[in-house]
Amino acid sequence: MALLPTSTMSSGRSILSDPLQSIDGRSTGRWRDGFHAVVRARAMLLGAVMALAPGATVPVAGLAFQPASPAAALLTKTRAVPALTMSTAGLPPPATDAQAQLARTVNAAIPLAQGALFPAQPFYLDSSFADRSRALDCLAAADFYEAGGDPSDQRAVAQVVLNRVRHAAFPSTICGVVFEGADRPTGCQFTFTCDGSLFRRRPTPAAWQDARRVAAEMLLGRVEATVGQATHYHTDWVSPVWDRTMDKLAVVKTHLFFRWHGASGAPTFGKHYAGSEPRIALLAPLSQAHAVDGPLDGGQPASASALTAVATAGVPSPLASVPQAPAPSLQDQGIFLVTLPAGASPDSFRRIAEQRCAGFADCRFVGWTDSSRRANTLPLPGNSVDAISFTFVRHSNDKAVRVQWNCSEFPRVNTDECLQRAT
Repeated sequence: MALLPTSTMSSGRSILSDPLQSIDGRSTGRWRDGFHAVVRARAMLLGAVMALAPGATVPVAGLAFQPASPAAALLTKTRAVPALTMSTAGLPPPATDAQAQLARTVNAAIPLAQGALFPAQPFYLDSSFADRSRALDCLAAADFYEAGGDPSDQRAVAQVVLNRVRHAAFPSTICGVVFEGADRPTGCQFTFTCDGSLFRRRPTPAAWQDARRVAAEMLLGRVEATVGQATHYHTDWVSPVWDRTMDKLAVVKTHLFFRWHGASGAPTFGKHYAGSEPRIALLAPLSQAHAVDGPLDGGQPASASALTAVATAGVPSPLASVPQAPAPSLQDQGIFLVTLPAGASPDSFRRIAEQRCAGFADCRFVGWTDSSRRANTLPLPGNSVDAISFTFVRHSNDKAVRVQWNCSEFPRVNTDECLQRAT
């Protein structure tokens, strides 16, 4: 059963290419002040509604608990780690439609965090065949049980899992993230791992293979940019306490995606994948990789093509569009292809570019206001070239910096600052 409806809600966020630094330069303190004001407003709203409707409650998603690892405890101090709740299987349904609507009203009152939405860096699983096989099926299980059969919803779940793998507060393996707390009926991070879903529901062979295909794409470098660097999410018909302490990054259909503020957020996405994926006995009925205790192939290294073979076993269509090896990063070469922040002043684009280009003697920054036409690679396709809004070019052998705008979009007094269109 698909757990996400087909109606789409836009997040209204600009998507930028660097996942670690804010590009808008605005004060996070200002955002926090606004955030706490909204929290106070939320409390007032809830109080007013409760006064009008005695006994009404807003369903709370999951139970918070302290992370088990010392590193996580040190990082988050006294902050509890909330459980993920995209799956409705582990949640009681709203007692009334009024309660669900109240939760939606409260959630809608919380603004998106200011600034651009940075997508995560591609995740390339470079490990043994056993690790690849077990990681693949753990991620596929999260995709199927949390998001049903819609590939875009499955990618959103998978991206959150991979974001957690890179975050210092969570386990360093994919299976470790997905099944964290599965031995505690009230402490699991993904509800399907401890609410009996694995025993009550089994995917059809076709549905399981579809989930594995999506998981393989994500493990071979695909990025789901719509959720950015989110590490948490919940449905819009619940209003959990834990989201008061987080930045609301995106709204995708009926789900809200979050990340911790400040030092517990983006700067901690530097952890490396640890390997040595654990065997998950709960997955044994679905996964041969988890039915076998010990090495699957004697521990021999496997190439990326082995993961593709695992994902497409018994399926006629190959993963033709999935990258087979890590592509060189444009950012490492001082090339930035970005979506510019919506509503930002055109004069702020230069400052944004200078921030991105810091540390690069040679740097090219190309920005688009239309995210649908932003290029992702070089050479730029023609429809992307036509839609460029701003460029910043700096060469090490030339002290001059060339900065130009699309003057049909942003008129400039000095016409030398206008991009020249080919005729």
